Amino acid sequence: MSEWLRFLKRDQQLDVYFFAVPRLSLDIMGYWPGKTGDTWPWRSLIHFAILAIGVATELHAGMCFLDRQQITLALETLCPAGTSAVTLLKMFLMLRFRQDLSIMWNRLSGLLFDPNWERPEQRDIRLKHSAMAARINFWPLSAGFFTCTTYNLKPILIAMILYLQNRYEDFVWFTPFNMTMPKVLLNYPFFPLTYIFIAYTGYVTIFMFGGCDGFYFEFCAHLSALFEVLQAEIESMFRPYTDHLELSPVQLYILEQKMRSVIIRHNAIIDLTRFFRDRYTIITLAHFVSAAMVIGFSMVNLLTLGNNGLGAMLYVAYTVAALSQLLVYCYGGTLVAESSTGLCRAMFSCPWQLFKPKQRRLVQLLILRSQRPVSMAVPFFSPSLATFAAILQTSGSIIALVKSFQ
Repeated sequence: MSEWLRFLKRDQQLDVYFFAVPRLSLDIMGYWPGKTGDTWPWRSLIHFAILAIGVATELHAGMCFLDRQQITLALETLCPAGTSAVTLLKMFLMLRFRQDLSIMWNRLSGLLFDPNWERPEQRDIRLKHSAMAARINFWPLSAGFFTCTTYNLKPILIAMILYLQNRYEDFVWFTPFNMTMPKVLLNYPFFPLTYIFIAYTGYVTIFMFGGCDGFYFEFCAHLSALFEVLQAEIESMFRPYTDHLELSPVQLYILEQKMRSVIIRHNAIIDLTRFFRDRYTIITLAHFVSAAMVIGFSMVNLLTLGNNGLGAMLYVAYTVAALSQLLVYCYGGTLVAESSTGLCRAMFSCPWQLFKPKQRRLVQLLILRSQRPVSMAVPFFSPSLATFAAILQTSGSIIALVKSFQ
């Protein structure tokens, strides 16, 4: 276990942090794209089938509760069902774009570990972003794991409490998640196997959103690192000429070639960002919609079950997990946008006036292109910390409104 969690330590190498959480989560489920992405492990299809059964039975149970006007049970059922349904969509898209994800990962690795960009400050930038991404990605995964474990242990804890209180007449076994199952599977001797299957569907959801969402944030963090590496490269290019009033033709030629290399790399990073954003558009849009619904359901349930200690703890954990997932997307979009615009500031602060008019066009083009932030926006949503703050503010207003009617 300690070998798997080495990325939480501070003194590890870059390869330990690099896509640590997404690789761990997706590899367990069979969805890590690998070097080529042209093969589908059997466990990926098995986990897809398991979650598909779980989503179908859970949604059916939620609709049945709604039909009976059992609103509390319906919300309690539809809350995890919504998360699982979106996770199933993510699983499908991860398989659909498996080769594209592999291509993107290889292109990112090639840009990030280019031997021509190995200055100490550039290595520090890559290490800092990789360590930060690994630790932030571990937070929603651990929050989701705690939430799922709380759901799975809730029936056992209730049974233990009833047993210790000698309330045998109230003793009833029920499953962690409300799913429509054949009656024969809910009786002895099949009930333990049914319980394990239902509990496992929860962990499939947790590891898949931990891997899929973690892949998104890790990619954004390393795109941000690439933009900052470019800033460090520009500063290092002009550092020897800080005190110069004029450059020789040879110096101008060398500086121009380096400048062209920076522009080519800048274009490659922007193209990679757009390619990645297009592949994640549906996932990001679905995640924002589902997260809003899950947070709303969780808050209603939390306010409804305010006097139930175990139920309140469960929905607090669920709300924290949903907000953690949302934060991963919003913070990733902010990192990319801010680091991409930082390039124009780094360029303008350098002694670019040493260039001749012909070379200054390169500077102007770079500044003009980097003035507009590279956005991870999808239709109707733009992942950023400002968006996350607005969601928190709206959620707080809803809580205050509901509390006023109690």
